[in-house]
Amino acid sequence: MPRRRPSRTFLRVFSAFYLAFAMTGVALVAWSLAGEQRGSETSAEVLDVEGRGTRTILTVQFSTERGEVCEASFRSSVAANRAVTIGERIRVTYGETHPCLGVREVGDRSPWYIFIIAVVILTAAVIMAYVVWRRPRPPLPLRYAGMP
Repeated sequence: MPRRRPSRTFLRVFSAFYLAFAMTGVALVAWSLAGEQRGSETSAEVLDVEGRGTRTILTVQFSTERGEVCEASFRSSVAANRAVTIGERIRVTYGETHPCLGVREVGDRSPWYIFIIAVVILTAAVIMAYVVWRRPRPPLPLRYAGMP
């Protein structure tokens, strides 16, 4: 039984939505990274160290520039901080808008992976939109198609 190809109109509408979704995703990731770059850096006291297999979860407490006291847990990705003990101090960064939520270690580059993935998805959307929206090529003349 022959498979039915999706209509060109459906493919165009799908590619337009996919392209809009990918552009919105890249914009949101870039906005998030820019907000983190505007954040501040401070020293935090380690309250708890929890080892889960190969992962180390740190719970820290710090005070922001505005005087808020925050407590946050995050996965340690910096090799030097995986061997810390309770009571030591480490350097952390926090976001400008929500300081208690977006806490990371100084030197953690994991948010950039999300940006790279978003750019790859946007590239795939652009390629798909180009293929779907380009003008169809005219058929070859019969003399080039093996006919006399």
